[in-house]
Order: sequence, then C-alpha cells, then structure tokens
Amino acid sequence: MFGRQHQSDDRDHGSAHAWRWPRSERARRRDRQRSESELIAELKWQWRSACQGTALAPMVYTPSGPSRVVPIIGHVDLGPPVVFTVRIRPGQTIADFVAAAPAIAPAFGVADLQITPLVPQWVKIVFVTHALEAVPDLPAELHFPTRVGA
Repeated sequence: MFGRQHQSDDRDHGSAHAWRWPRSERARRRDRQRSESELIAELKWQWRSACQGTALAPMVYTPSGPSRVVPIIGHVDLGPPVVFTVRIRPGQTIADFVAAAPAIAPAFGVADLQITPLVPQWVKIVFVTHALEAVPDLPAELHFPTRVGA
C-alpha cells in the first residue's frame, strides 16, 4: 500500500485510533468560514422572523400579493458581541428600532439591543448579552487588607 496507512498499524496495537493526515491551515480556515457563513445565515433568518411581529416590518402590497418587508442586514460581525449593520427602510426612524428592540431581543436570547445611528439610512445594532447592574460598594469591614512591602 502506498502513502500513509489509515488503518491501525503495529504501533497502535490494534487500537481504534488510526493515524490520519494532519489538517492543513487552508482546510481549517475553509471549515471556519463555512461555519461562520452558516451562522450568519441563521442570524439573518432569526432577524427576519423576529421583525415580523414589530413595526419594523410593514405590510407591502405587490402584484404578487401582500408581504412584510424587514430592514436589510448589510453586515454581521460575530464578535463578541454580535453586531448588525442594518439599512433603515424608507419611512422608518431610529425610534422605530428602539421601540422594537424589547420584542426582538428575546428572539436572539439576549438581554437588550443597543441601537446607534451610523450614517443616514444605516444603524448599528449591538447584542447586549446581560444587563449591566451596579455593584454596591463593600462595607469598610469587608475590604481586604493590602500587603505592604510584598
């Protein structure tokens, strides 16, 4: 047999772990890009589904029938945190996105959406995974002593 053996050889003593060719960097990069593109496609689908029940998806009547149109995602940064760059549809404002954020956030399993304007007709939406809470100061008797001269 030519090349490396894929079956167990004498060194493996019949174990189930056979030697395999090491994966190239190009193959690992291709697999990573494939998985990222699948994740981005899933996030875009979730965005469309989450926006359906909000004011961000108005009903548009076309010759083929009525349909809902949602703001289009221009770019996805997988982060962390996940960031969308979204094109605002004609007639929509930043306030529409802010009002729809509490309804959209649970669809992505995040606590909140932080919405900031970028340029006219584009907004940046950042997924906030947990709500920031103020931590109270520790009482003086609970402060840990610091070591001097160590």
